[in-house]
Amino acid sequence: MGAATTVNIINLLNLIPEPFETIFSILFLVYLLGLLLQKVWAVWSRLLRPVAIRYRRLAGRRYIEDAIKNLTRRGVETPLGEKYKIKIKWTEGEGVELLPNDILIVAMPYTEDLDRAIAKALFLASPYFVSKYLATAVGEDLARALSINVVYRYVRNDLRVLSRLEKITEELQNNTDLEKIVQLVRRADETSHYLHIFLPELRKALERFSIVEMDKDKFRKETLTLLQLLANLHDVKDPHLCGTYFQLVIVRAGRLEKVALSLWEPYVEYIDAIRKRCRDLKKIYLVSAGVVSKKVARELVKFVKDKTGAASVREELYTAPLYKGKPHTPAYVAELVLPPP
Repeated sequence: MGAATTVNIINLLNLIPEPFETIFSILFLVYLLGLLLQKVWAVWSRLLRPVAIRYRRLAGRRYIEDAIKNLTRRGVETPLGEKYKIKIKWTEGEGVELLPNDILIVAMPYTEDLDRAIAKALFLASPYFVSKYLATAVGEDLARALSINVVYRYVRNDLRVLSRLEKITEELQNNTDLEKIVQLVRRADETSHYLHIFLPELRKALERFSIVEMDKDKFRKETLTLLQLLANLHDVKDPHLCGTYFQLVIVRAGRLEKVALSLWEPYVEYIDAIRKRCRDLKKIYLVSAGVVSKKVARELVKFVKDKTGAASVREELYTAPLYKGKPHTPAYVAELVLPPP
């Protein structure tokens, strides 16, 4: 507003009789004060905006870190490897960096959708929940496809984060090979063989072999072969793998309640037949589903141990999400280690 205009308004106010002159004068002063405050606010908003953005990003980062800490404390049936203190770092790109003291830095672009940010951070970090060496051994994309169901187990009780994870997983469909791997992972996880056999074997293989000396192409191929075997276990005649990094046989015991003691010998004969074809066979996995008795299962494990000289490593009774179309089916797995030939 120019000085001449202001003078004209003041002159017009002098022509207005009282009390209207006072009222209009007050309104005019309020108007001028409003213009002044508007200019002051414009300046302050420009100065305060970076501070507000910084605070919002800091608050969002802390919220995500706390949410991940709470989610990864529950949602899994067995330990899946090392525990990390996950920190979020807002950047233009995406990446994961492992620092000393098991601090995992997850870098990703800032977003106001904090539920998506939680899902994205877990997705990016998922290989480390299996092994700190997984991404180096097979590549980041394949590592995330192989470990995606670990994240699903973490977030399955948080529907908002779960829905965001579904959308992130759908993006893998742009890569046909990765999409096939995700489907294999899901099939193997229906019976929990993914959790109870695949992930432990994968982690132990990565711990045994030096990443520098590892034949990564061969390791990648054997890893996918093991996943295919477990995803299609019902259709594989002689489920075993005799490779450089995995040497194991899977014995399907059927319903243990229906296995008479006199019928246990064929299991040992089957193991012996595989050992003749695979001289370096190291592991036996006994699996069963249906009505499972821990007492009968242990008797079968003892029988196999006595006949083969194997040592028992672990045994687990659990509930398979889906087995031959039946949901929530009792299941059993025992891991045995064979002596050197």
